[in-house]
Amino acid sequence: MTQQEQQEFMESLEAALSWMRAIQERLKANDNTQGPLDALEGRLRETEKIHQSEHEGRVKMDMALVAAENLLQSGDEELRTHTHTKLKDLKGLWEETSTYIIHCHSRIEWVWLHWGEYLKAYEEFELWLTSRQRGLDVAVELQLGVKEKLWQADQQRVVVSDIHGQAALLERLLDEAAALHNRTQDPSVEPQAQERLQEAYNDVRDRAEERLSLLQKIAEEHQMYQGCVQRFQSWLLSKTKELTDLMERKDAAENKLRALQVLDDSVASEEKTLQHIEGVAEAVRGNTSPSGAEMVMEEAEELRLGWQRLRQGLCESEEGLRSSLDSHSQYMARCQRLGEDIGQLRVLLQGLDQELEEGRNARGRTDRTEEQMVGQWRKYTGVRNTLAGEESQVELLKAQLKELFRFSQDSRHLSDDVLAVVKEHQSVKCRATRLCSESESGLRNVLHDPLLVFAQWSHMVSQVLEASAEVTDFSHIAMLVQGIERLLKGSVQLQERLSLLQVKGDLLTSLFGPEGSDSLQSELSGAIRNRELLHAQLLQRKSRLQGLISRTKDFGDAQELIRSKLAALQDHLVATDGLQPDILAKKSQSDQFRVILKDLEDCEAHITALETLVSSSQSNRAQFERLYAEWKHLHKAARVKVHESEESIADHESFHDSLLNIEKWLMIMKQKLESFHSPPGEWSIEGRQHEAERALGEFPEKELQLQQMEVQGQGVLERTSEEGRVHIQRDIKRLRESWLALYNTSLNLHRYLKYLVFSDTWRVGGLSADREVGEGVMTARGGRIQGHGEGHLILAGQDYEHVSPSRSGGDRGRSFRGDQVDSSAWRIRSRAGQREASTVTGCTGEYTSRRREFEAWLSKENKLLSGIFSSKGATLSDKEVKTRQDTLRALRAGVGWGQEQFQLLLQESPGSEDVSLEELRYHWMLYKSKLKDVGDLRSRASAKPGLWKRVCRLALPLWLLLLALLLLAFLLPLMDGNSCSLSNNFARSFNVMLRYEAPPPT
Repeated sequence: MTQQEQQEFMESLEAALSWMRAIQERLKANDNTQGPLDALEGRLRETEKIHQSEHEGRVKMDMALVAAENLLQSGDEELRTHTHTKLKDLKGLWEETSTYIIHCHSRIEWVWLHWGEYLKAYEEFELWLTSRQRGLDVAVELQLGVKEKLWQADQQRVVVSDIHGQAALLERLLDEAAALHNRTQDPSVEPQAQERLQEAYNDVRDRAEERLSLLQKIAEEHQMYQGCVQRFQSWLLSKTKELTDLMERKDAAENKLRALQVLDDSVASEEKTLQHIEGVAEAVRGNTSPSGAEMVMEEAEELRLGWQRLRQGLCESEEGLRSSLDSHSQYMARCQRLGEDIGQLRVLLQGLDQELEEGRNARGRTDRTEEQMVGQWRKYTGVRNTLAGEESQVELLKAQLKELFRFSQDSRHLSDDVLAVVKEHQSVKCRATRLCSESESGLRNVLHDPLLVFAQWSHMVSQVLEASAEVTDFSHIAMLVQGIERLLKGSVQLQERLSLLQVKGDLLTSLFGPEGSDSLQSELSGAIRNRELLHAQLLQRKSRLQGLISRTKDFGDAQELIRSKLAALQDHLVATDGLQPDILAKKSQSDQFRVILKDLEDCEAHITALETLVSSSQSNRAQFERLYAEWKHLHKAARVKVHESEESIADHESFHDSLLNIEKWLMIMKQKLESFHSPPGEWSIEGRQHEAERALGEFPEKELQLQQMEVQGQGVLERTSEEGRVHIQRDIKRLRESWLALYNTSLNLHRYLKYLVFSDTWRVGGLSADREVGEGVMTARGGRIQGHGEGHLILAGQDYEHVSPSRSGGDRGRSFRGDQVDSSAWRIRSRAGQREASTVTGCTGEYTSRRREFEAWLSKENKLLSGIFSSKGATLSDKEVKTRQDTLRALRAGVGWGQEQFQLLLQESPGSEDVSLEELRYHWMLYKSKLKDVGDLRSRASAKPGLWKRVCRLALPLWLLLLALLLLAFLLPLMDGNSCSLSNNFARSFNVMLRYEAPPPT
């Protein structure tokens, strides 16, 4: 029994020992914290399994203890000692193994937990770092204004503070990473990874601090800009007030001028400040949102405009003072400067004109080469470009002259010089443009002419070859041989011209461009090849036809054939000749004449061929000469008939077009004049006086056209048959009747307009206030010239007889009926008188007298207008303003008559190149421009008082309304009875207060 128990003990002991040894081996294999996290987790799971299997070892231990109890109870001391020793060793090993399991598992588990916490903190830090990096990667958002920029800087400051706050967490992470690296030696927590994390953090921190600095700089820059703007605005207001006080101060003009100069210097010196503000604004605009940048630029522009307005106000004030002190010196300086500019421009124009004259003289020669034409074209182009560049100088001269008209001195001599130099500039410019276009066109034609000649030559060659294919008649053969010889000569000339043109590639490129030059070169190559082919064919055909001519010897038959043909053509010419009724018949007759002329020209070749058959016989020579003389006489007669028929057709068409144009104008003008009639039949031109004057101003020109049309009609009647004359005379008669009816209506309207102008002048006191102006207008209007053609008004010295009742206070009616025309006041010229009047109108004496009258009237009107200009800057009383308004009204009323007289002068001008008439035109346009620029004197004189009146009218009702509201505020608390509000009703009327319905507490 004891032996069996001992054996069981030994077996259980051995099992327990073997388990412990196996566990220790496993623990030794897993007792390691180094390596990656995955390996550590595997060892942790293994130690956890070992820790969980500890109860198995305890069972084996208990089994060994149970087996040892029986042995310990035995009487064998040695056995018990041996058993105690074995148990002691077993228990020691168990304690060691159990402790080892706990320590190993705890150590690995602690490292694993430590690593997990580190990774969680590291991931959170990485997320935070990534978010900050993304936020910093986004560009700085531009803000609207300084307030938003300060908010943005504060927000970035919070971000920087948060980044600095994360430094402690980063330090802990780095310490934990160092500790983990000491335990695990894992590459993820090695020092390089720690350095990369530290560098990423430092990069985020530095970028955030840089952005904060940038935002602070942007905000400070915007604050500085706003401060500069506010200071500059305050400075502008102070300087504007200073300027106003200076101008309102009663002091000598010299003292004011000195003070203005000092003030202007101080204002001008601030331009650097303004430029600095504009530079800062440009920098601020680059760091501001689009809408904010627009506001910044508007502020800067407003400052610039304010500064410019201040400078302009200073300049205007200074100019006003200087003009009152040294107006004459300014005028002389301007005149001198204008004279120098005119002289310089005139010298330049003379030089350019001399170049054009030299080029034109060279152009007049017929032996010019292409190189000369190219050089001339380039010279003309340079002159034209120079003149185009001088347009600004001409406009500057006009502006300077206009500035001189502000002075009271007479600037007529300078205006004449300006007019002359402007005309000279326009003349030289037109000539240069024309010569440039002509030279370019001529050069193009010269270069392109060989190809055109070749096209015509090739077409003629094709016709000759086709016509000479199967010919048997002698005359045709001779004519064809003659034509072939001419074509062969032309072929030789063409060969030379085409060869010369082929080597001029650079010239073609410069004139036609690259594409045009290539196209021309290809066309030229094809023309050269075709010419060689056609030349060879002509030589072959010529030899064959000459062989046929050598076999022909019949002179008499050929002569009779040509003579019979000439007789037939002469009969045809006589039959076709005669007057025709209309344009279509005349064109048909002209076509028949051309056909006859073409047939006669074809007969010339037959006669030339006949000359080759003339032998030594004198009779044949005499017959040939008579035949040639007959042909020459008939050819000349046919050519004359063609020319006469073409002239007749052109005159008839011109007459017909003139007739239609005048009929169309009569119809339109009739409708226009009828529009000035009111329904009762009276004239009504209220608000349309200028339109009526323009309509009446068209009559003199159309009257001249009517006369020209009738003269054309007489020539057409002489070349028209009786059948066609009836229709033409009927049309002329109908047109004359329509003209007389319309002209009668226009006379009534003209008389009514004169009555209105005179009545307005008399009614406003213009005749008494400025009798000289009224008499000038009446004299000018009363001096109408008699005899302007058929239907023109001839005054009988009763221009204003119908207006005199209005002077005495009689009939003041302002309307005439269309049929109220005094037949005793004018008469209509007859047709014969019309022709005589046309001759008299063109007379030099009448033209000179009319022109002198117009120049005297214009000079008088100009003096009156200059007087009004000279008094424009002075302070005028109401009476003086009214007088000058009446004068202006009379001057404007005379513009219509002056325009009519000027148109008559243009029509009666003896020549188209009358320089003095162009000068008169310039003075007339200048006078109308000055009269238009005067404006309304009353509005100028009363502009400032009118503003104060409007301000007072607006302010008085507002003050009354405010007083009424204040009174109502005082009266409202009286309806509350006994309350505390009565003691504070004034404050309660403006502030929200609690109501207390009781006696006062004190």
